[in-house]
Amino acid sequence: MSGDYLAFVDLSVDFSLQFQAVFTSHLFMPEATGEDMSSGKQKPTSQPSKGGCAIPCLLIFGIFIFAGILVSARPFGGALLALAVISGAVALFIKSDWQDNVFQPLGVNTKFKRYLVLGITIWLMLITFTSTSREKADALWAKGKKSEAVELYVSDLEGTSSPSPRILERVIEFYFENGNKEKAEQFSNMAIEADVELSPQSNELREFLTSVREDHARKVEQQKLAEDAKNKAEVANKEAEREKQERDSEMETRKRLDTFLAVLQTAEVTVVKSVRVQEISAGMWEAKIEVSNNWHIKPYQIRLQDAQNLWNAWAKIASPNEPDSARIKIVDSNGNEVGGSRVLAGSLIWVQEN
Repeated sequence: MSGDYLAFVDLSVDFSLQFQAVFTSHLFMPEATGEDMSSGKQKPTSQPSKGGCAIPCLLIFGIFIFAGILVSARPFGGALLALAVISGAVALFIKSDWQDNVFQPLGVNTKFKRYLVLGITIWLMLITFTSTSREKADALWAKGKKSEAVELYVSDLEGTSSPSPRILERVIEFYFENGNKEKAEQFSNMAIEADVELSPQSNELREFLTSVREDHARKVEQQKLAEDAKNKAEVANKEAEREKQERDSEMETRKRLDTFLAVLQTAEVTVVKSVRVQEISAGMWEAKIEVSNNWHIKPYQIRLQDAQNLWNAWAKIASPNEPDSARIKIVDSNGNEVGGSRVLAGSLIWVQEN
């Protein structure tokens, strides 16, 4: 058998070289030599193609695609074709004088380009012999070496987000038949999460997959309920924290207000009718002071001094470390603003001049 195979390879090599020589001599050599075959007259010699390596590379790529398809469909025939092409390329490497007949009509005139094309040819043809881990696993499975095949299948499944139904079925079947229910359940869950439909032949395996699906659905439901409960707890905690902050803020506001009112009462300030306190931003407190009508009849300078004194008393209560963060707003009985702190700083007090 080996002698017939080597003889066939030699025949393929010889055929490849003869085909190249005949193809070149009939299609390209008359133009290259400048000889008219019908009349015997000489005509001007045509220039070689300026395509460089493009044309031969395209031809080689076409042969590579064809050989790959043939290897997938008919491995033995595809392998023979790839061997024949490799043998022809190697022969051209060795017989440099044969290269003119093949490369010169195509415009590949330098040795570098020729050897580059030959190297690409051999490299691409060698690729057709390589097989993926899945192909190796399929071959091992067909030979009955299921344990070795499953190792390759598992490594292939771990690196993909769209597992093959056939591979998953084989892996699950192998682990199930060998009593490794944990692994079988693991890859069954992978099939469920990837929405892969499995069609096992064994009734026991079908029942096992049904139970795994039910367990998976139950776990998903439990996880959903747990997630909902967690979200509700988080919402409740946030609401409780917000209410606590509001209570703390109300207590702080009341404390500051009571302290300010006590100061005004001690100073016997009669012009103030009411006071409202609020935190207008983080750490910035404002006292809105409503004054009586007597405010309007006081001279400008007296009103300005009263406003400054009100701010000084409020700043000591609201923000003793950063007085300018304490603000006041002075309004009359109708809510008209008649004085208070300016925007830039609380200590910049103003009142209406008229």
